[in-house]
Amino acid sequence: MTDTDWIALGSIAGAVTALATAAMAVAIIITAFYARDTLQATRDDSRARTRPVIVAELRRESLSKGTTLLVLRNLGQSVAANVSVTFHPEPPKDVASLSQDNMWKWIYERYANPVTTWAPGWTANNVIRAGHDDLEAITVKVKYEGPDETKYEDSYDLHPDHVLKHTESNPSKVQDPIKLEQQKVSALQALVRTIRDH
Repeated sequence: MTDTDWIALGSIAGAVTALATAAMAVAIIITAFYARDTLQATRDDSRARTRPVIVAELRRESLSKGTTLLVLRNLGQSVAANVSVTFHPEPPKDVASLSQDNMWKWIYERYANPVTTWAPGWTANNVIRAGHDDLEAITVKVKYEGPDETKYEDSYDLHPDHVLKHTESNPSKVQDPIKLEQQKVSALQALVRTIRDH
């Protein structure tokens, strides 16, 4: 082989080495991006599973016909901090001027200031409708922070028809003492289920 052949062979070997090095660098960069994305996805999944989740709902009071509750609770796995609750329609400028029998007065006053710490499972109930008073649709907005200071904001559009138009059956009147006792047992079982579910 001539000197020219050796030079050409050396140039080819250098080019192949450079290509292999470039390919390895690209593979390392792609692996680094993939690892970063995987790590971020793992963090996001962990945050989603352990975050606080404050929900708002309307619920019928089981033992008081016609009474409806506004219920807020933390269904998540961690403490919510600085929980701010606001409503639409908004409260009047002077909440103190509302009468004592106005259920909204108590709700507005309860959530006038942020709740510093809301533990997992903690539930806050307020009567929002007593007897057969009117109840309009409302929106409840909740802003809060997780343990890692991630900020969350949830909005709940609550329509009373979803709760108040609930139907159920009542036991018919019977004369047979055995059937009457069976109805009593069924009623007690239903009460136990209601208490356990709340």
